[in-house]
Amino acid sequence: MKTINILIASLAVAAISSCSLIGPKSKPTSVSGEQATAVKTDNDKKMTQNTDQNLADRINGEWIIVTAAGQPVDRVDDMPYVTFEKQTGRVYASNGCNILNGSYALSADGRITFGNMLSTMKMCEPTPYETAITKALSGDATLSVKQLGHESYLTFSDAKGAEIITARKHNMDFLNGNWQITSVNGKAVSGDDATLFIDINELKVHGNTGCNLFNGSLFINPDKSNAIDFSNLASTRMMCPNMEQESAILLALEETVTAIQGSKNNVMLLNSAGKELMTLMSIPRTEE
Repeated sequence: MKTINILIASLAVAAISSCSLIGPKSKPTSVSGEQATAVKTDNDKKMTQNTDQNLADRINGEWIIVTAAGQPVDRVDDMPYVTFEKQTGRVYASNGCNILNGSYALSADGRITFGNMLSTMKMCEPTPYETAITKALSGDATLSVKQLGHESYLTFSDAKGAEIITARKHNMDFLNGNWQITSVNGKAVSGDDATLFIDINELKVHGNTGCNLFNGSLFINPDKSNAIDFSNLASTRMMCPNMEQESAILLALEETVTAIQGSKNNVMLLNSAGKELMTLMSIPRTEE
């Protein structure tokens, strides 16, 4: 079980909010120098600014590549992926062997153009999908995004409409916002002060155990459906009437591995055995 760091009671709320937060696994380091070779494209020039803003928002983030050249990617570990950074116009990817990075731009008709792509030059056993992934990231393609439940699917198609690769991303946006903690380990939480605020985009969490304030970081695992991990939790150390509940809330967050959207405005947090650790009720936004 992870250790929960306890801060002294005199720490101000501002100090809590400034705690160092560790995000998800880091993106690949830019490839350059002797470690890299250029992936030849016809687009190594200034990227067009005619961007489909809605599409840019939808593809932003990390995607796991699940099919290539019409065949499923049959790996368990180190799945190939592609990550788009909307703010920088950069793309990072793995074809299952080598790491690629470069620039990209979107046009209003849903086409994507890659340029200045570089790749590492590791020698790996041939795979049927490595070439298809490199091809998809080496020129122009048409993108389409479909939503199925909490999963989004991104398809790259060539000029003839043939599918090159498909990638998947788990949509955990249903967790965004303010939540009332209603139960922990099957026991109702007393009072209305136990709350949780989750920011999926910033990968941060903070809240109130009913008496003490806490914050921390979270990680969304794109390889597993609805997988979430709360870590680096830090709390104030005031003596409270119900210290058992205070500890139970923090421990439940530390043990959470899955978040499931329940019925109306409810979310359940589960441990690795599928046991319900915590239930949350959405707190409606108030108009200012």
